Amino acid sequence: MKILKPKQIIVALDFDSAVEANSIVKLLDPEIYRLKVGKQLYASEGPKILESLNKQGFDIFLDLKLHDIPNTVYKALKNLLHQKVWMTNIHLLGGEEMIQAAREAKEHTKSEALLIGVTVLTSLDGNNIKNMGFNIQIPELVKILSKSAKQNNIDGIVCSAQEVPEVKANLGEKFITVTPGIRIQQNNDDQSRVATLKEATKNGSDYIVLGREITSSKNISEMIKKVESYII
Repeated sequence: MKILKPKQIIVALDFDSAVEANSIVKLLDPEIYRLKVGKQLYASEGPKILESLNKQGFDIFLDLKLHDIPNTVYKALKNLLHQKVWMTNIHLLGGEEMIQAAREAKEHTKSEALLIGVTVLTSLDGNNIKNMGFNIQIPELVKILSKSAKQNNIDGIVCSAQEVPEVKANLGEKFITVTPGIRIQQNNDDQSRVATLKEATKNGSDYIVLGREITSSKNISEMIKKVESYII
């Protein structure tokens, strides 16, 4: 069942060191996969991990979810965009002024990198949102934050696969959706709003993040072959 395009899968390198990350990276083809570097790996290795992965030919999604006062986000993003990244992100709950500051940082650096906004973490469910004092359902919150991103010329959002159809219907097919919490086989862990690969592609997700299902697999090579069996 061929349901994925080459480079539609982003493999999350959730490791403590470059050595651990490279044990997986060496098994991946940069013509088929993109890579996600998050806070865990970036905190230990810094910008040099981006250089190393770029040299190996990979497009990198730098996933730091910037969320701070507008001036800090502007300055941090300007620094990050001087590094070679394919995509990076902010957290949309930082508010409209912060979103605008992020867009300005991208414009001022003349960066070609995609800038996307995190809506609601896929680890959260309705009860979590309620306990934070939000009197709103998650799909409605995602809708509001997505609209704010689009109005401020952000390239797309991170959301759950369940929310993609409505986002695409409201904001257009070209508005990018990146979906974490995707499973090759359904299982239970610390993600609440999960979906299978088949559901994510059917819903129209542009980029699918796969993490522990590959990186924590008992047989990583076999799991990679399984993922590649879905690629056109």
